[in-house]
Amino acid sequence: MKRLLNPQQELFLSLYCNPKSETFGSAYASAIRAKYKKKYAENITGQMPEWLSENLGDLKRLKKAEKVLDETLEMDSKNRRIINDEIIETEEPALLKIKQDTAKFVASGLGKAKYGTRQEMTGADGKPLVIQISKEIAEKNNVAT
Repeated sequence: MKRLLNPQQELFLSLYCNPKSETFGSAYASAIRAKYKKKYAENITGQMPEWLSENLGDLKRLKKAEKVLDETLEMDSKNRRIINDEIIETEEPALLKIKQDTAKFVASGLGKAKYGTRQEMTGADGKPLVIQISKEIAEKNNVAT
């Protein structure tokens, strides 16, 4: 079971792992910016505390998963056979289904604003829905517009 990170650990990870961070990839600089003591900052990756190991492992697994997603999206779903010196191509249904399912998964996650099928009971990003009531209905029900 994973532990929750404290704010200092979260800051360190965001500085260390975010390519847009000024200290991206520098454990020492990220630890100093996260207000760790100099001695700890010098040895943070050598000590590899459990919270850091767990989170770096998650990032490594995510990177591998993204690589597999890319490979699957780029995979050829055709089956080629040579019959009488002629190349016969047929679509392989199982491979095509894997490719389509992968494309749906990626589109629903990365492109959820455009391709997502979830219907929110709130407004965008969880904000309250704004409901417009016609003047006649508002007057009839004694509600302000």
